[in-house]
Amino acid sequence: MLLAVVLAANWFSLPATYHPLTLFRYYARQLAKKVHPDPNRPPQQQLISGNLAVIVATAPPLLLCYSLYQFSELPQLLDALLLYISLDWQQQRKHILSVSDSLKRGQLMLAKEQATKLVLRDTSRLTAMGISKAMLESTVLRNTKLMLGVCCWFLGGGGIAALAYRLLQELAQQWNSKLPLNTHFGVPAAWLATITAAPALLISSVILALQHGISRCYKQIRQIPRLNISSLSFLLLCCTSVAVRCNLGGPAYYGNTKLLRSRIPYQRDPAWQDIGNAVRVVHFVQLYFMLLALSVTLVQLALLWLK
Repeated sequence: MLLAVVLAANWFSLPATYHPLTLFRYYARQLAKKVHPDPNRPPQQQLISGNLAVIVATAPPLLLCYSLYQFSELPQLLDALLLYISLDWQQQRKHILSVSDSLKRGQLMLAKEQATKLVLRDTSRLTAMGISKAMLESTVLRNTKLMLGVCCWFLGGGGIAALAYRLLQELAQQWNSKLPLNTHFGVPAAWLATITAAPALLISSVILALQHGISRCYKQIRQIPRLNISSLSFLLLCCTSVAVRCNLGGPAYYGNTKLLRSRIPYQRDPAWQDIGNAVRVVHFVQLYFMLLALSVTLVQLALLWLK
């Protein structure tokens, strides 16, 4: 079922205008305006608001889906529908490749505008190399969290677990704690999103290390100090730098705030061609994961048949 739904989501993806996640993003932004009207409140109050906002945002859709399971005669069909709703990688892939095309044509200003829809950092300060690096990092991290992570949680807990995971990732994106407005308010959503994305980040890093050399990836990880990047995201970016053979990381501006991050040097600075290379890298990771999941399923079926 997982493979069939993933293929359907890639071939027959919903337009962003009609996708349920688009409505949820709008709902999350409006909710934040209600429960977090003043970023100058005491940090403790903002943390409490952030915790309550996560519950208020996720409880209604999850309870609705749970109630549907109680009446559904085909829970597998509902699982497939929730998984389909939780996947929208194809639309994001188109946006990512459109940035690459703009950079290829030398349309830097257009590329900055397109990149703003995909990354939270201030793109107005970025050069063509900076845009390429930002999109490369976004491609790998987004695909791992929003594609591979959804699949992992679907295998572990079915459609409702996949949907719950995806909603948490959306909240962390809409209330990103790197933005000055959400420094404290966005912490609960960010923490939950980081914890739940950990299996997918680890699996993706292992697959890249197996493909591109465990020793090279290990050397890359060991020689660079980690700064303002979560441990598993840092692990994945180090493996990605080896896979695409270019530099990653470095400082990033969020609003007027400069966030110092680890520099991950490799052979050269990224260019627009590396965005397409990153897309191919994440497609390989997807394929490898699907083959692994299919192999495990076939082994389980064989063991059941032998019994």
